[in-house]
Amino acid sequence: MKILAIETSCDIASVSLFNDNNLILELKETSVKNHSEALMPLIDRLLKETSTTLDDIDLFACDNGPGSFTGIRIGLSTVKAFCDVKTKSCIAVSSLEALAYTCRQENSYICAMIDAKHLNLYYGIFEYKNGKYTKVTDFAFSSFDNFLQKIILFKKNIFFVGNCGILYKDTIKSSLGNDVTFLDDTLVFSKEVGLVAYDKFQAGELTTSHELSALYLKKSNAESN
Repeated sequence: MKILAIETSCDIASVSLFNDNNLILELKETSVKNHSEALMPLIDRLLKETSTTLDDIDLFACDNGPGSFTGIRIGLSTVKAFCDVKTKSCIAVSSLEALAYTCRQENSYICAMIDAKHLNLYYGIFEYKNGKYTKVTDFAFSSFDNFLQKIILFKKNIFFVGNCGILYKDTIKSSLGNDVTFLDDTLVFSKEVGLVAYDKFQAGELTTSHELSALYLKKSNAESN
């Protein structure tokens, strides 16, 4: 099964091609100013370098957030268009799920964190056991103070992933002690989106393009204003 995975929720756009859960190729665009201009050339390059066409793709996957509101919309719109034209299924993957997949430490908790500015963050906590990820908290938008009160309940074997480590590492360590590990400045890439999508496919979590939706977790600045 061929999977095309797209990641546009952060500053770096990336696309990956998988055969089941085996990565064939991942490409990244590190100088993205506008995802709408970078994404399609990146996909075109990926398909050409792997001698693949859109007709060969069995499943489309994209990051549906949280993250850049504009980037998320671009990724979702692209996958919806592909699915409608090719009559294929798709899977939405949260950027917090994708972040968790960067850490594979058995019998541990993984806290995925994404900076939401102004001492706020998005987060989700997972348990990794017997080679499987289990979500143990709902995905949330929170102030750091409220987040800290909840994370204290997890006493040990916590791995923190995401771009919040540089901001909150010292405070978290002083509250939880040294039995925590930070994988500093971990970013979301399409490789992890594809891996999550494959596991979701195995679990029967397919969707249609009409059901594909964003996971913003908070209002945009324009909506708030």
